Amino acid sequence: MSLRLYLNSARRPRVPDGSAGEWAGFADGTTEIELEAENWPPLLWWAMFGRADLREARIADTEDVGTVEHAESLSRWGDTPYPYLVTDQPTALARLRARRPGLTDRIGARYGPVYEEFAALVEARFGPYVLLRTAALAGDDGVRGQFERTLADLEHLDAGGAVADGGPVDGLIADFHRWRHTDPVWLLSGVGVGGGFGDGWPSAALRERLAAGAGRRKSGRGGAWSWLRR
Repeated sequence: MSLRLYLNSARRPRVPDGSAGEWAGFADGTTEIELEAENWPPLLWWAMFGRADLREARIADTEDVGTVEHAESLSRWGDTPYPYLVTDQPTALARLRARRPGLTDRIGARYGPVYEEFAALVEARFGPYVLLRTAALAGDDGVRGQFERTLADLEHLDAGGAVADGGPVDGLIADFHRWRHTDPVWLLSGVGVGGGFGDGWPSAALRERLAAGAGRRKSGRGGAWSWLRR
């Protein structure tokens, strides 16, 4: 069973607090956007954050107080926390710019347009804060340590360094190269989902641009890539 993770535009520098009933007003359907990924944050989500952005919230507060779900979660988890990530939009964009050479060199220039358009999407649609919701990973005691190691590895890029060979970011890149033939946009950056948040990622223009490049390299083998997983 896959786990769903979400990247959101957020009004506050934290995840909504269910004990304060904040989930009901989390999205108003106008400016917010949500991207979705499976099982683990994709590389370009990580590229916006640092260790100082790591926060914790109670598992029980992923639902609003007064709901059956909140009561059941509180009974099961009590005050047990889970880690998540949040930063302001200017910092997210600055990191994307600083880390771009070190990451695109590794993922391949062919996928540079995904990086460029993802950064443009963050600038246009995410803010004032960028929130990575990871409640689906709650209950795994090793997640916070994995987050800290991945973010520390990425921070080497901020001063022009490189990620560690065999480190967590190297592992993300290796996984991308292993599966990039399936859906490179999904693997690098997730996809846009609806439900009142709006969608539109990846754009049709980006899909066509990558498909055209794939067609040149496939030399007429035929077949189309599935750019969106639903």
